[in-house]
Amino acid sequence: TYTKIRNNIWQIAEDDGVYCTLVKGSELAVLIDTGYGRRDLRNFIEKSISTPYIVINSHGHPDHIGGNYRFDTVYAMKEEWDVIKHFEANMHTAYALKEIQIGQQISLGDINIEVVSLAGHTKGSIGFIILEEKILIAGDALNEGLWLFNYGSLSMRQLYETIKVTIGLDFASYLCGHSDKTYKKEKLLAHIKNIENLKVDENTKKNTIGFETYCSKYEDSNGKSEIVFTIDKIERKH
Repeated sequence: TYTKIRNNIWQIAEDDGVYCTLVKGSELAVLIDTGYGRRDLRNFIEKSISTPYIVINSHGHPDHIGGNYRFDTVYAMKEEWDVIKHFEANMHTAYALKEIQIGQQISLGDINIEVVSLAGHTKGSIGFIILEEKILIAGDALNEGLWLFNYGSLSMRQLYETIKVTIGLDFASYLCGHSDKTYKKEKLLAHIKNIENLKVDENTKKNTIGFETYCSKYEDSNGKSEIVFTIDKIERKH
């Protein structure tokens, strides 16, 4: 199933609340992420578009790279390749992994995409600004529930700096990898406030997929923020 965010932007739903994003241009399409790979995403894409397309990973976690094997070539930040390979240890990987770079612009014919860094959730997390629509496709880097642990993740300070820089970019709304809703840029201010007032105590301790984590929550008029992290990630932000 899919949700039309715009006529040319689709959030494609897989199992477990995972979304891939299809951006359709007049001459080229881009598929961002491939889900767990449980469904034949390639077949769906090729039935839904009439142009060539490229596939890009926003980051290297299993719920976003699991379907890579269905495609011939997948692009990702070179800094993220070891993250992808780490989580592909038990997966079929007979595809070509190629580099995409920060600042790179991709022309789809009638619309253009710019690749931006969203490092934090993982070291090579990237986003994609659809310039004409002023929408940022953010993968998992800006989720309302944002995880900062597991292989390849950066520090709280680095996440804080990334979000501050991201707020200054030229977009008005953004999409995340676990929702079919668009969010206003101002919602990111809740993440900033959450990090500035980070809650680390016995009340925020929890277990998340086998990791001993903390979950700091914050909410104001801009929105909600929930950041789940391991203690080693909080070298102070200043």
